[in-house]
Amino acid sequence: MKIKSPLVHRKEVKPLCEAGADELFCGIEPFTWRRIYKDFSINQRSSGANFAKLADLEKAISCAHKFKTKVHVAVNAFFYLQEQYKVAERIIKDVLSVGADGIILADPALLTMLDKKLLKNKDIVIGCDATIFNSAAVKFYKKLGATRIVFPRAMTVKEIQAVVVSRSSVEYEVFIIHDLCFFVDGFCAYCKEQAGSMKKEGRPRKGIYFFTATRPPTRGFGGGCRSRFMQQRISLKNDRQIGAIKPFSFWGKKHIQGCGACSMYDFKKMGIASLKVLDRNLPTEAKAQATRFIRECLDLLKGNNISRKDYIEKCKYLFKKTFKIKCSQYDCYYP
Repeated sequence: MKIKSPLVHRKEVKPLCEAGADELFCGIEPFTWRRIYKDFSINQRSSGANFAKLADLEKAISCAHKFKTKVHVAVNAFFYLQEQYKVAERIIKDVLSVGADGIILADPALLTMLDKKLLKNKDIVIGCDATIFNSAAVKFYKKLGATRIVFPRAMTVKEIQAVVVSRSSVEYEVFIIHDLCFFVDGFCAYCKEQAGSMKKEGRPRKGIYFFTATRPPTRGFGGGCRSRFMQQRISLKNDRQIGAIKPFSFWGKKHIQGCGACSMYDFKKMGIASLKVLDRNLPTEAKAQATRFIRECLDLLKGNNISRKDYIEKCKYLFKKTFKIKCSQYDCYYP
């Protein structure tokens, strides 16, 4: 199994590869996209979690290839505006031209628009936002050219195995650590942007914000709906704020690390191709730390001479040693 780690800057390539990453994934949001479409993200992440310049991405890819590490670029919004499809298609052409090894997609309409010659010998990864729960969905995307499927993080080990057994003609990828969520990504309408301004009747309105996220914690349980927010009611009618700003969190004080290392024993037996480390928004050291931990757990499976029970016990020991806390029921990706 390969380890796939998140990337946002060229300087992260070396520490992540040295920590054990076999693949890297990232996004790009050019200044032109940001200027025109503002907070309408091209890949489900805010601008700070993306490369802004193609030249910087090219350097990162070149550096990764020196480590014989692949780079997949995410263009995986749920959908795009009609005018955005051509822009997204051009961005995909650009990133492939500078050496990207594959594209992560979620919108089948965008996939059907792409030139198949352009994607020849490239990895076509269907992300979790496509919500693939069964073999019929795998078959659908396989016909569209998919070479790898990323399972939604809400699936159980048994559910994943049922799909893998029935459809073995593509590669499969699973989430393995950080950014745990109990909901289905592809059905989530939660706004992941730190702040957003609204427009009414075609006229821009100043200072209208619905959420403002504080800086995500550095131990892997922040970001998205796990962030600490400042909640503010607004009036669209009068274009003004109502009441005081209040702290808000969906998960209260629960610490959610998110780890599925114990399940790697089963994933190896069923033939899972890639283990995905999250999240792009984390500091470099936190990404490298998580990658090293997963590499150490994966190394335990070399030679197939360890029992499931012993493997799980050693994973728990490594988890505590690495993160200085015990794993708990709130941490488990695949309970």
